Amino acid sequence: MRETRKTVLFIVEGASDKSALEKIFKRIYRKDRTIEFRFTDGDISSNPDITVKNVEDRIHQTIKEFLVDRKLKKSDIYLVVQLFDMDGAYIPDSAITLGDTYKFVYSTSGISCNDPHRAIERNKRKRDVMDHLLNCHNIKDYPYEMYFMSCNLDHALYDQINLDKDDKQDYADAFYEKFIDRENMFIHFLETDVVHGVPDSLPASWQYIKKDLHSVERHTNLHIYFKIHPNPGGFL
Repeated sequence: MRETRKTVLFIVEGASDKSALEKIFKRIYRKDRTIEFRFTDGDISSNPDITVKNVEDRIHQTIKEFLVDRKLKKSDIYLVVQLFDMDGAYIPDSAITLGDTYKFVYSTSGISCNDPHRAIERNKRKRDVMDHLLNCHNIKDYPYEMYFMSCNLDHALYDQINLDKDDKQDYADAFYEKFIDRENMFIHFLETDVVHGVPDSLPASWQYIKKDLHSVERHTNLHIYFKIHPNPGGFL
């Protein structure tokens, strides 16, 4: 009897992130894994209510809700993968400058807003949570990996660093349509257009993104997922 295919659960920040990536991953791994995406309605790493003490519980909550929704068991999960927007979390405080807007405005040279201290405090919270999770290879006994998009997913995939919320879904749909029936080109796209010097080792890639202004520059380490988890079905 054929072994039941196990599920890889990807956790992303928003619905448009799911729209951009889910069908591409499903297609690439269609012969070997069940790929599912869930979103957290925002960045849990910068949420003021989330700390290093409860972030694992928050991720576990998302996993449990998914299992209930899909009527699955814990043993059905092969891996949990979480994608994080970097949002300039590791840039020097000196690269956060006074601007005209309450909203954080990102550029490849830093962040500006009308209250730089608020951005500095946000970055510290976000760093603390991500640094904690980088030491977690399991979340409540679920195998766990984390990858980054820099400065954010919109920047990495669409080269739009300050995209309005109302435009995110249109860009996500257009991005997916670009790879319909050529999903294998997605990995090539990451490596040629987005990686930009990120090492091919997961630990080294995180060390890289933490340095200098890299976390507001256009980067990703998502290409490493395909190296760690090659598709034995031969689609690639």
